[in-house]
Amino acid sequence: MYDVLIFLLGSVLSSFIVCYSWRYVNNISQLQRRSFCEHCHHPLKAWQLIPILGFFLQKGRCFFCTSRISPLSTIIELLGGSLAVFCYSNYSRPYFFVLFSFIMWSLCLGLQDYKLYAASSNILYLGFLIFSALNIIFFEFSFSYFFQFSLLLSVLVYFSIKKMFGWADVLYIITSYFTIGYQYTLYLLLIASTLCILFFLVTHLKKVPFLPFQALSLIIIIVVAHPL
Repeated sequence: MYDVLIFLLGSVLSSFIVCYSWRYVNNISQLQRRSFCEHCHHPLKAWQLIPILGFFLQKGRCFFCTSRISPLSTIIELLGGSLAVFCYSNYSRPYFFVLFSFIMWSLCLGLQDYKLYAASSNILYLGFLIFSALNIIFFEFSFSYFFQFSLLLSVLVYFSIKKMFGWADVLYIITSYFTIGYQYTLYLLLIASTLCILFFLVTHLKKVPFLPFQALSLIIIIVVAHPL
């Protein structure tokens, strides 16, 4: 029973993340207008907004204009629900809330960066402050911790100056260090860089967003490596 409730919570939050990111990308106010069809702009009814089910009840097409509905939201809702259940089952309660919140934050930034090559500064800085504060609360100072952080920060600043990383990438990596630790942050960078290179080789795009691959790498690490 708890797993069902956790899955529903994860899918609902994931649906909200997709909606928020889509509105941000398309420069639509988060506070105005209820959800609507991307094609005909007809306001959606309550049953159409049900995560996952809404897509299948409409058979993948808008109920009003019959235009195809992108499956992206449904895929992320399924992923979010599944990750919520996984984290709830495999991590202690405090870490569950921290990790799942970090996943949702990462997905939000990744979706925005994929479309715009930029992310909401409000969401970026808010997440950075929250996860940094959590790190301070549970932080146990040591020389190795200080050395690792200094080394990582120096490398990130160098890459940022050389225009190899954007500022959002730098803040995200620092936040990853606070949340999953030095070792797993290095794994995250390795996996994300590998995926990014493969994506570039396939698409031949001149510019490739990095945050989506960091978000995907985070999910892989949380599922496979159990960082906390």
